[in-house]
Amino acid sequence: MLKAQLKQLLKRGYSEIDVRNLAVAPKHLVDQAIAEYNADQKFNQQTLRVQHNQASFAMRLGG
Repeated sequence: MLKAQLKQLLKRGYSEIDVRNLAVAPKHLVDQAIAEYNADQKFNQQTLRVQHNQASFAMRLGG
């Protein structure tokens, strides 16, 4: 539950430094939440990049 709240702060635009300073939680939980958020962001960006490349390829085939 706490990690989800910390990740929600990151999603809302708070920086990692802000989250570390605002969080009243054990350091390892804060670090873990930030690491999970960053991993999720990297995965989402990679997924979007693949989808974009697939769409670009499909458009070139159709043209």
